[in-house]
Amino acid sequence: MSSKITEHPRVLLFLLLSVVLGGLTARATVGGHDPVQALLLASLTGYAVTGLLFHRVPNVERLAAVPLGVVGVAAYAVGAPTDLPVLLVLLGVGGAVDLLWDPTGNVQGSQSD
Repeated sequence: MSSKITEHPRVLLFLLLSVVLGGLTARATVGGHDPVQALLLASLTGYAVTGLLFHRVPNVERLAAVPLGVVGVAAYAVGAPTDLPVLLVLLGVGGAVDLLWDPTGNVQGSQSD
């Protein structure tokens, strides 16, 4: 029963992120923004859609965040005219550290003080 309670807000969050980021990606593509910015927004949209479609897969948010860090580093190296690479690098590093700290996802729910 408790997994249902914690599952609904996560699904709603990723649904909202998918819609908003999809709209921003479409606006950046149609509006003639820098192609790197459109690619970064598309990768964030892909992350949100992955979290939405595979919400029952354990640790999917953490796993999907790692490639975002790689995309962010590449965009930062190219010199993207936006702050999105920094966000992607932070998400990627956070996902990688979280996976290294707790690969199975079991420590978060334990109360072993």
